[in-house]
Amino acid sequence: MGILKLILVPVAIGVLAAAVWNLLPEKEINVEENNYYGSGKAKPDNTEIKPFKVNVEQSVIDDLKHRLQNARISHSVLEDSDDFYYGFNSKQLLKLRDYWLNKYDWRKQEATINQFPQFKTEIEGLQVHFLHVKPPKSYKNVKPILVAHGWPGNVFEFYKFIPLLTDPKKHGIDSDFAFEVIAPSIPGYGWSDQPKKTGFSQLACARVFRKLMLRLGYNKFYLQGGDWGAIITSLLTKVYPQNVMALHLNMMPAMPGANALGTFYDILGWLIPSTLSSKEIQKTHNPFSKFGLLIVETGYMHLQATKPDTAGTSLNDSPIGLAAYIIEKFSTWTNTENRALPDGGLNKRFTNDELLTIVMIYWTNGNIVSSQRFYREMFLDRRCEALGKRYVSTPTAHASGLNELYDRTPIEVSRHSYNITHYTEIDMGHFAAFEAPKPLAQSVFKFVKDLN
Repeated sequence: MGILKLILVPVAIGVLAAAVWNLLPEKEINVEENNYYGSGKAKPDNTEIKPFKVNVEQSVIDDLKHRLQNARISHSVLEDSDDFYYGFNSKQLLKLRDYWLNKYDWRKQEATINQFPQFKTEIEGLQVHFLHVKPPKSYKNVKPILVAHGWPGNVFEFYKFIPLLTDPKKHGIDSDFAFEVIAPSIPGYGWSDQPKKTGFSQLACARVFRKLMLRLGYNKFYLQGGDWGAIITSLLTKVYPQNVMALHLNMMPAMPGANALGTFYDILGWLIPSTLSSKEIQKTHNPFSKFGLLIVETGYMHLQATKPDTAGTSLNDSPIGLAAYIIEKFSTWTNTENRALPDGGLNKRFTNDELLTIVMIYWTNGNIVSSQRFYREMFLDRRCEALGKRYVSTPTAHASGLNELYDRTPIEVSRHSYNITHYTEIDMGHFAAFEAPKPLAQSVFKFVKDLN
């Protein structure tokens, strides 16, 4: 406890210092309208939109099985810690490898992905992959929405979420309108190209996603995101508010210290819980202990934000290592209590097929390193930090996951950074669209309906 205090005291001072810094006027932020992240010298984009299907060569699958058969899992769990507190439990990892080798069917999952219309188009030198799913023609009122994923996820996270948005009535959601969904793979993730040059930050991604929507003919559209998706869509809204009709988030990018008034109410809510409207958040709210948890659970972030190529090399070479690294997040980030379970609680919300498909998309595209570089670019691009001070006047919804490691931000805090017009709490963790697709979709529909 003494060590924790030594950590939290400077953290508290840092939070207050950040709040004071945010009182200073926002400096002019230079946001370029174009860049080039492809190979070689810059050249004009080919604006053609081409259909795409996932089709992994059999040689890649054969090589994967060979590596899994020869994977070395030579460590054993500690005799007094048969759980996930030290990371992925090796007993569970051996079971997962057996399932991967003998029961998992990539071709079946490939077909699931290919049920959605997919396309690619070149933007700023990169081939950007995206799902583009339209609702049935029976819906006369159709609204365009871009949904953005995060790390260590990809667009597969949305495979249960998208059908709810495009055909709500079929899935028991009362709505006279439906969404036309555009779900792009962040460059460096999924089937989008890996940036070949430095500087592809979340701000650059926001610009690329906006260009994608404009190319598809949407000058005004809705946004939804969590994890990196929440940061990308927030930046897009801050820099290009004229294009965004409304913003829906399942992770609130408003950390303690990001806003002076928000920080005041954050601390007040800790000292006097009754000042918070959420009964659930009142029970555990503590802006400083949040940092204690983050210190314990964000070692990956420090690696990826400093030396992503070093950290990612071994993951790109070992499928079992990649699976342990990625899937462990689907345990802890879904609910921190899962750390106490021998199996990490992985199958409480996800099937083995779902978890392995997330990993397979990284493995078959060989892009874990480029996905990790996104962290380094975030911290190198100081404009992302500076834009954190900018208030979002666009109508914003917050679907707060009650088990979310990085969220649980009270509306009393977030309303000083965003124009919150809709707030709801859902029994879910970090991967909202993946683990609680219907409650999340219902939140989106309720939010947009109330705006009209």
